[in-house]
Amino acid sequence: MTTTIKNKKEICTAFTNYLLGNTSAMEVRTLGVDVNNGKATIPKSIAEEIISYVEQENLLRKYGTVVTVNGNLGYPVLTGDAKVEVGVNSKERDEENEIEVNHLGLTAELLEPVEFDSISTIKKKLLKMTPMSVSDLVIDVMKKEYLKKEMDYMFNGTNATAFNEGSLLNKTKVFTPTQTEPVAIIKELKNKPSTSVANKARWIVNKAALEYVEDLKLPNGEPALKTIDRVDGGVSYMLLGFPLDCTDVVKGSVDTAAVFYFGDFSSFVIQENANGLEVEVMPERYALINEVGFKLYNLLDGKLIYSEVEPTVYRLEIK
Repeated sequence: MTTTIKNKKEICTAFTNYLLGNTSAMEVRTLGVDVNNGKATIPKSIAEEIISYVEQENLLRKYGTVVTVNGNLGYPVLTGDAKVEVGVNSKERDEENEIEVNHLGLTAELLEPVEFDSISTIKKKLLKMTPMSVSDLVIDVMKKEYLKKEMDYMFNGTNATAFNEGSLLNKTKVFTPTQTEPVAIIKELKNKPSTSVANKARWIVNKAALEYVEDLKLPNGEPALKTIDRVDGGVSYMLLGFPLDCTDVVKGSVDTAAVFYFGDFSSFVIQENANGLEVEVMPERYALINEVGFKLYNLLDGKLIYSEVEPTVYRLEIK
């Protein structure tokens, strides 16, 4: 075993022992873990494992744009289209003659990171029964609980305690079809974005939407949805020539609604804190039900950002 792997396992074990109350804050500080006011900064190796897992599973991290910023400063994302004006002015510019930020039609939207948290709990009995290492179990639970909450915040953002006006559901341009035939409706949506958006477009849909298109035929008899076998044994989808991903986190107004998102998802911008994740241990809160609890924190924002002149993602719901 290399020194790096050994050190990583030692840090992981010591840190999870701290979360479970088996190691003091003073002891984990000797491993470089910052503990302050009941919160501990998650060691870099563990934080990277959690974020790496989330990046693989959260499609908006996979296809979106992630920026890392120190602290909670807002990150500006330019929107709007600049008007090109050519002219000659021989006068020196002074303060009264300076071009304002929006003088050429350019605007900016500010990402504003909030303290985003997810709670994980584990039955104390399970910690004694599991054949997994305790540290692996704790980290596995943490990353899965965090993933669920982050994805819901970015895709839906309707939770009263974690409302996100820039979520995919809240911010995408609603598409209202004029066609009535299923294939014609999907083709009309496919043709809605501008050329520059369509060049980088893909579909993200829920299971009901996948079922809606799986038997559709084009006028030439070819299926609208094509499946491609992957080397890992899975299947990839192409709908009308564009890649398609299916996820259960996409919600409609009713459970049976087919929901389609189509466009360039790189316009979904995620800002997170460069200093990494923090965790707070909550020993008393779940003691009565014999569970160990901890709260994972991240300074995070995730918004779909586009100019009204050129929407980047459209949403279609079919009930």
